[in-house]
Amino acid sequence: DSSGTNTGSKADKPAPAATAPDDDGYGKFKNVQVSATLDVVKAEAGKILYEVKCASCHKLTDERVVGPGWKGVTGRHTPAWILNFITNVDEMLEKDPKAKAMLEICLVRMPNQNLTDADAFNVYEFMRQNDGVK
Repeated sequence: DSSGTNTGSKADKPAPAATAPDDDGYGKFKNVQVSATLDVVKAEAGKILYEVKCASCHKLTDERVVGPGWKGVTGRHTPAWILNFITNVDEMLEKDPKAKAMLEICLVRMPNQNLTDADAFNVYEFMRQNDGVK
């Protein structure tokens, strides 16, 4: 590693997640790459899931209802972090500093919506559409 950061073994204690703005959170998703263009079919499926499972707590603006508004969410968090939060909410709220901070603000734990990985990707694509990705 030429950046001068820790080059020790994997047994070394990692830096706290709060110091890594691109942290992927806790769960199976790591370093997820997404297309520069929107997958309209997935976004439409994600919109339906949003309306059924998410809209009662999350607005598509930056307004907080029960949970935070979704406007700009894909710019604030990595794709993997969002996918891990959607599919692994309990562990994220217990361990991830950003998720814990949101819980302190919102005061209500997001329930596990039991989304499949495909559902989570569809919701994420709808979030991207909401954030202006074409």
